[in-house]
Amino acid sequence: MLYEYSFCDIIKHVKVIIVGAHGEAKELINRISTGWSVSVIDMDQDKLRNFNPNRQIEKYQGDGTSTLVLKKAGIESASALITLTLSDEVNLEILKLAKSHKISRLSSVLNEEQNEKNYKELDVELVDPDILLARRFEHILEPRRVVSQAFAGGRAEAIELEVNADSPVRGKKLKEIGSDYFIVGALFRKGNVVIPHGDTELQTGDLVTVVLQSGAFGNVIKLFSGSESRFPLEFGKNTAIIINSEDQLVNLTEAEFYTRNTKAEELVILSQESIFADSKETDETTFEAILKDQKFRTVNIQKNSLKEIETKLDELSIGTLIIPIDSEVKISTIRSYISFSNKNSIPIMFSRGTTPINKIGFLANSDFSENSPTTISFDLASTLNAKTYSVLIDQPKFISHENTESKNSIIQKIQDAALSNEVQLEILSEEGNEAKIFTSLTDKFDLSVIGHHQANGWQIKKTTEYISQNSSSSVLYIPN
Repeated sequence: MLYEYSFCDIIKHVKVIIVGAHGEAKELINRISTGWSVSVIDMDQDKLRNFNPNRQIEKYQGDGTSTLVLKKAGIESASALITLTLSDEVNLEILKLAKSHKISRLSSVLNEEQNEKNYKELDVELVDPDILLARRFEHILEPRRVVSQAFAGGRAEAIELEVNADSPVRGKKLKEIGSDYFIVGALFRKGNVVIPHGDTELQTGDLVTVVLQSGAFGNVIKLFSGSESRFPLEFGKNTAIIINSEDQLVNLTEAEFYTRNTKAEELVILSQESIFADSKETDETTFEAILKDQKFRTVNIQKNSLKEIETKLDELSIGTLIIPIDSEVKISTIRSYISFSNKNSIPIMFSRGTTPINKIGFLANSDFSENSPTTISFDLASTLNAKTYSVLIDQPKFISHENTESKNSIIQKIQDAALSNEVQLEILSEEGNEAKIFTSLTDKFDLSVIGHHQANGWQIKKTTEYISQNSSSSVLYIPN
């Protein structure tokens, strides 16, 4: 059976449903509206009218326990649901319906302590109504914020967050990022507390406590957490493609799209001295006609000579090597290219000409490291404005390469990553053989991203080889 968890298609925002149009809901919406689209449900039309019509809000009058009302509010595409009614009985009924629609992130106020057990059975994150509800729910929805504490009568707050690798402040001194609306009050680095000063340089992984004016949290989170696309610059600044025949010009079009729309700077064409021997036009003229204003250069090599390419990798600063693939490709050929990729730490795209790249698929797992297929998929999706498909496959335990991390935990991390990168996400969940199921789904994608894994082993290698050989889409292999 196939389950789908969809990010809504409106402005790349993630959907959350809030049942109960109380004042706390208003404040929460004001705090999360830059990253979430919101549906609010309440029986009282007057309460709904009080919401700011300029916000990204959909309002529904009706009973939150009604399946019909929840469907109208978008429960089938929601990633989170929050209940704020004054009745635990009503809240629990709504949450049960949300649970049946596979929403993994459920939150609610707790009205009576004796009902706590019933909420816990549904894996609901509870919030005490006597605390600052909006900030607490925001903390639940925004995992990048580790701590949020209000003070000074609500006019200021302190948040703790991590400096990411793509954060705009990474590598900068505090005096270089000074601001009128926030200060860095403390810093935790590699197990040690650091008292910050103007010359303190921020590093990846630093946990910083920022004191800021209330209402400035969105700007601060973006500044420190960051989500700037950078692939494939970690590997090299240029794209290279092997062209050996006229039939591969469709692959050249894909290489042009990839180069133009990522951070890559130049397209390098690796070809024999003459491809179109019977043509009146030169190879260079043909390439210019296809590539138009795309910057490129041609480097002559022997046909499919990986040894020759290897000697030119550094010189040409190749960040992605694109290899045209047809339906007759042998597994031994795929295996040699993957070995080349791993040996030289260079991503390889097995090109099938599936452009433009509007849909990107990848295998869901627990690896969220900097250059994992998951991270790079979101990076590319952000750059290309593409939708992502995360394929989550339950395998028999004796062949599973996953850690004990729960399925729900992985789903939540993937959703958080999508939110951070502001990309659309659909999670496809299935049971069975990972390689065959993923391959069968590749006709949904324009690009499939596969590769290394923290728990890499023989099964992963077989999986990547099988997908690379049999995929309906182009495949981007990320090296070990």
